[in-house]
This record gives sequence, structure tokens and C-alpha cells, in this order.
Amino acid sequence: MQVKQSMGARLAVLAVAAVLTLGMGHNSQAIAEKDDFYQAVNQETLKTKTIDPTEVSWSWFQERSVKNTKQLETEVQQMADKTGTYKKGTPEQKIADLYTCAMDTKTRNTSSRAQLNEMLKPIQEAKTTAELTQALCDFKEKYGEGLLVDYGADRKPSAPVYMSRISVNDTILTKYDLQKEPEKGLWDTYKTYIADVLKESGVDANTAKTQAAAILAMEQAWAPAMTDSEKLNDVSVYNQIVPRKDVEAWMPHMNGKKILASWGLDKEKEVLFFEEPYLKAMDAMYTQEHMPLLKSYLTFIVMHRYAPYADIKLRNIRRTFTMKRYGIQQPRSDEETASRMVQDLMSYELGQVYMKQYGSSVAVADVSQMIRQIRDIYEQRLQYNTWLSPQTKAKAIEKLKTLRIFVGAPASGDTPLIDTMADVIAPKQGGTLLGNILHNGRLAYEQEKKLLGRPFNPDKWMGMDPQDVNACYIPENNSITIPMGILQPPFYSVMASQGTNLGGIGTVIGHEISHAFDTNGCQYDKDGNMKNWWTKADYEAFRKRADAFAPYYDRYTVGKEKLQENGKLVTSEAIADCGGLSAAAEIAKGNPTILKDLYHNFAVIFASKYTPQILRFIIQMDPHPIGSARVNGALSSMPEFYQVYHITANDGMYVQPQQRVGIW
Repeated sequence: MQVKQSMGARLAVLAVAAVLTLGMGHNSQAIAEKDDFYQAVNQETLKTKTIDPTEVSWSWFQERSVKNTKQLETEVQQMADKTGTYKKGTPEQKIADLYTCAMDTKTRNTSSRAQLNEMLKPIQEAKTTAELTQALCDFKEKYGEGLLVDYGADRKPSAPVYMSRISVNDTILTKYDLQKEPEKGLWDTYKTYIADVLKESGVDANTAKTQAAAILAMEQAWAPAMTDSEKLNDVSVYNQIVPRKDVEAWMPHMNGKKILASWGLDKEKEVLFFEEPYLKAMDAMYTQEHMPLLKSYLTFIVMHRYAPYADIKLRNIRRTFTMKRYGIQQPRSDEETASRMVQDLMSYELGQVYMKQYGSSVAVADVSQMIRQIRDIYEQRLQYNTWLSPQTKAKAIEKLKTLRIFVGAPASGDTPLIDTMADVIAPKQGGTLLGNILHNGRLAYEQEKKLLGRPFNPDKWMGMDPQDVNACYIPENNSITIPMGILQPPFYSVMASQGTNLGGIGTVIGHEISHAFDTNGCQYDKDGNMKNWWTKADYEAFRKRADAFAPYYDRYTVGKEKLQENGKLVTSEAIADCGGLSAAAEIAKGNPTILKDLYHNFAVIFASKYTPQILRFIIQMDPHPIGSARVNGALSSMPEFYQVYHITANDGMYVQPQQRVGIW
């Protein structure tokens, strides 16, 4: 698994929403449960809850997550009050000094532009594409970040060892937003943002406006070559291994051979890479004719990327664009912004703080036992499966038995592979926010380079922090991770009914275990290697069942604009939803009271509201179905649900038996 870039796009992650349901009755509803279970259960909540003006959405997941964030914000501020008293290199010193640097707006305003100008100088002084390529190589070496193309360390799909993964940098607007304007005015808003940033770099207003239009046009020309969201979430696409020389050949204008050599990859025979069309489209623009445009584009990218850590004016220019793009009504306070930044950059250290304050060994032990219980149910289901051959069945059970279980937090001494803030320089020693970001970017890059060729340790905690209200299955080490942050009502509580806990953490656990056998997880063996362990006939039978999920979920629409779910995009997560719900329900052994509590809480935890802008983004890019679709879609395929609620062909939740989906 990749250790530098965001894990979110690579892991099968369950984005969940939680609500306290203890003491809530199942009262009669204006909307019948038989017609729209999600709305019937959540209608009062959705009427009363509003999206916070600083946020893009409301959900119980969001509310619980904010709660954890606020708790840690208090801890961060208390440490900051003692800045200067901690020993160098301790977590407290780094947290306190980083927060102090973030809050020191005077220093940020007086020092950031000089730092940015130094970063941009080689780019702006380049006269030829060769000089520009040299500037890109030097930027990576000095700051640890690639600007057009980049690389990091990732687990080799076929063996437990780290190898290099090359990537083409994402554009700010998605492939889909570049090809078709999702709402009137977005392209103008984006061009205005680009122009405003370029003006801050010293470009005159007319030139900035012209270059902004040209930058948008260039990105729009690239868009058809960008990878679509379905393929981005397909591990067989994402984990392609290609000869290093091919990647070099695909960027002749950029001088791929020079770039990879500057990264120290010139001796590598193979690399992970899957974006050939996009890379070629980008390289085609990298010519002497386009030098002014390329320099403007790179100037914009640098200033955009580092704006959150720079002076307040530049930060606010980026913030204003982000708010307009996603429908955010109000900026966060400086204190909250600084705290969240520190929590993001030092999530491991603050995860340890969270565990000291809110960890529960009792909850960890109880939920670990529940995982084993649901795993046993899966094993029984596999044993009694009627369409798998004995050979494939044995391999599946072996994978299930070797599932690694991580609950709560990392074990003592289990530190991250890369310390993202290894050396925070205190303000009294000349440390600034942007300076610390740049300094630690370089240190992180040095750590990542050393990973290449090293063994991958499957027994490490990875992918999440203890404070996260979330969960995940990681195929690369065949593991399920349930952080401490999600072990609160309604996901888990000693005060909740059995059914409520099953509808919360039970379905979460079942969902994550199901990922081991979804369209992505099925391609990995028990050791986390991408290896085919299916017979041809068994895999064809699996794909036939899996392929039914796309048209099934295509029929759901969400939001006031009736946006259509992308069934192909959400198939993997939908398989996990159905498998997890079915496995958790089996524990109820047909008891209607337990099942009603379970189904009710399953609907509750996915209650959610979004701004129109972020909803469109989610439909385009997120492999999870929207709450209403994932609740009603999964329930409408559960035989027990029909029995408990006496669903008939006259009810809205009814789906013809031959159209229902399910694998495990």
C-alpha cells in the first residue's frame, strides 16, 4: 500500500455516519418504512439537522468526528500554552510549536512570500524546457514534492516488498468538471481563482487573466485522457506494473529519463504506473512554444499547494475558491483552522493522546470478539456455499482464517513508516509554519526513498488513526481495522440493545470483512499478494453475481437534482454493504425484535445531508453509494427484511426476487 499519498482512494474504506439511538422508539411515520425505509427512519432527523456553515455536509459520522476533533483541539491548545517548556523532539514540543507557528499570522505575513519567491525563482527564470525540467527535478529534491509527475513507495502487488509508484499530479477540478461544467459559473470561478493567485506572484492583471483562461483550456484538453473514477477504484488498473523505460519514453518532451534519474530510479527495471494516456497528453504540451503557459501553470500549482501554510491573504484566496466550489458558507476560525492542520499533520501523535483520554480496553476486547464471531459466520457461509468448487472454497476459508484484526490503536512501538513532521523548529529558533512544512517535506522524502526495496511488514497498523470515526479493510496485508474513534454510540455501546449494536458496529465489521471478497479484494490472496486463487468457472460465477450490482444501483437517484448513482463505481462497496448486513443479521437468528433494531440502526448510521456541490463530486468520484441508496439498496435484497416488515409487491421497498443482488 502507498505510504505517502492519501490512503483514502486506495483502501476499501467504509465512510459511515453515526447517531445515538438509545431510547428512541420506532414510532409510526408519515413515510412508510415499507416504501422508503431510509426516509421513514431518518425524516425527523433530516428535518431538524442542518449543515454547519463551515462544512460541506452533515451526518452523524461528521458530528461524531467533529466531537473527536474538538476534544483534541483542547489538548492541542493546552500544549500550545506551554510552548517552550517541552524537550526538543517530543510529541508535545512538535505539536505546541507547530500550532504556535500556525497562529503567528504576523510572521506568516512577513516571511511567507520570500520563501515562496525562492521556491518559484528557478521556474520563473527557466528559458527552455530543459531548464524547466531541471527546475522540477531540483524542486523535488529540495522540497520532497513533484509538481507535474511524482513518485512514492508502495507495496509490490506480487510480493511483500516496497517498489516505486509514479503518478501524474491531479488537477484541481475533476476530469468530469473539466469536460462538462457541473453548474453555471464554476469555470469562471476557477479562472478568477487562478488569476488572483498569479497576480499575487507578481503577474499583471491582464496577463493573469489571459493565462488563467489558457490554464483552464490546457487542463480541459487533458481531461479526456484522465483516468475515470471506475478505473481509479479498480486495483487491476491501479496496480499495473510497467517497464521503467516505457514511462521514460512516454514523456520525451519533459525528458522522462532525466526526471527518473534525478529521483534515483534509473536502475529500476519496473515501476507501478497506470496513467499512460494522461502522461502523454501532459507531455505533448511541454514544448518551447508553451513555455510561458507552463511557467504560469507551475507558479499557480506551487502557490495553490502551499497557500494553507503561507500568508493570510494567499490562504484566504484559496479558501474563498474552496468555499465557492463546495458550497461552504463560512470559514473556520483561525484557532480551529490551526488545530485541524496540526491534527492532520501529526495524526499519529494526537492519536496517542486520544487513546490516553478516551481509549477503552473493554471496548477493544468486546469488539475484537464480535469480529471473530462475524468471521466465523463467514466461514460457515463459505463452507455451505453451493456455487464454489472445493478448491476455491478452501482458499477463501484460508484467507478468512488469516485475517489480521486491528482494533482501537496501534500497539506500543508500532510507529508510522514515515514521520511526516520529524523535526519541528520552534518559533524562537526561527521556525515558521511554511518553513517547517518545507523542511519536513524534505525529511519525509528522504525517509520514503529508503523504503524502496525494503520488506513490507504486514503486521503493522496502517490506514487509519485511533481518533477516526471510520473503519477499513486493507487487502495488502489482509486486515480489518476498527479505530477507537468509532467505538461510540450507535456503532457500539454497552447500553445499546444487541440489535442496535449489530446494526452499527456489527454491519461495519461485516462490511469490512466482505471487502476481502469483493471485486477488488478477491484479487488478493491470504498474504496480500495480487494472485489468482480462483478456478476459471468459480470466478466467472462470481463475476456474474458481481456484475448484477451495477444495474441494480443505477436505478437509485439522490438529492433534489435526482442525480443518478453510478452502479459500476459503487459495486465494490455495495457488495460489502450487502454482505456485511446479511452476516450481522444472521447473528439475530431470525428474532424479529433484534432484526428490527438492527435494520433501524443500519438506516440511522447513514443519515446524511450535503451541499449540492459536494453531492455532485461524491456521485462522480466516491465508490460508496449515497446513504439513501446504500440503505434501501441493501435492505431490498435481504430476505429477512421482507419477512420482518411483511414487504409485498405493493410496497416501495419491494424488488422482484430475480432482480435482487447478493453474493455472500
